[in-house]
Amino acid sequence: MQPQKGIDKGRIPSDYNIVMRLPSGRGRSLGFGILSTVLLIAAAPSSLRASASAPLPSEETRQVLQLTSRERDDLLKGRVVLRDIPSPGMPGKAFEALGVLPGGFDEAYAVITDYGRYPEFMPAVKNATVKEENGAASVVEIRLVLPLGQSRQYRLRYTARRTADEIEVAWVKLPWPELPAGQTIQDTSGRWLVRKFDSGGLLAAYRVYTDPGPVPLGLTDLASALGRKSLPDVIRKTRQRILSLFPAYGKPGPAQNS
Repeated sequence: MQPQKGIDKGRIPSDYNIVMRLPSGRGRSLGFGILSTVLLIAAAPSSLRASASAPLPSEETRQVLQLTSRERDDLLKGRVVLRDIPSPGMPGKAFEALGVLPGGFDEAYAVITDYGRYPEFMPAVKNATVKEENGAASVVEIRLVLPLGQSRQYRLRYTARRTADEIEVAWVKLPWPELPAGQTIQDTSGRWLVRKFDSGGLLAAYRVYTDPGPVPLGLTDLASALGRKSLPDVIRKTRQRILSLFPAYGKPGPAQNS
């Protein structure tokens, strides 16, 4: 089985700059980092347009995937590393999971941007419908199945960027006026950053900010499922998806067993 979306290295402009919502509530461009809106061509549909801002200095960009010695040891043992990301002044919380993926940039990019087939491997994703596509940007409506029979839906704008050295896929939540408040969450944004890992394979960082909104009494598991608790499985399931579609890669680099 091949990914639904083909790999086209030429379809993403090398100078694409992605921006997305920081936990601080302000938009900053990272070119490769945490961010808030997306610069697209003027002819794109309105749901795919956003504004640009100045690039972040390259030194700060490089720090995004710096590892402590303990984190590196855990990654080499095949573990998923979890980080709490400060979000002062924001009602939600931000977390990051880091892990090693098998294969190369072609394989990782094909899987991560295969939004319409997320239900086949992404944790809790029941439905994912691609509503619009324009170059590197896609609008996707997602439905999650959560503990205690709960479900949530939201509309995301994904923007992908790929260079010779890295992959970045960022998303922000879009308005969905027809959806009752009780069926969605207050806010979410996030991004994948993928670079080569010096010990083999790819180093992937999956960061998410989520504000679930009011959580009914007795449904604390709902907030956990939308937050920190769910992140390691995203890395693990993405590993498994790459290996299932591209079995020739086996398990290169560090162990992929956890």
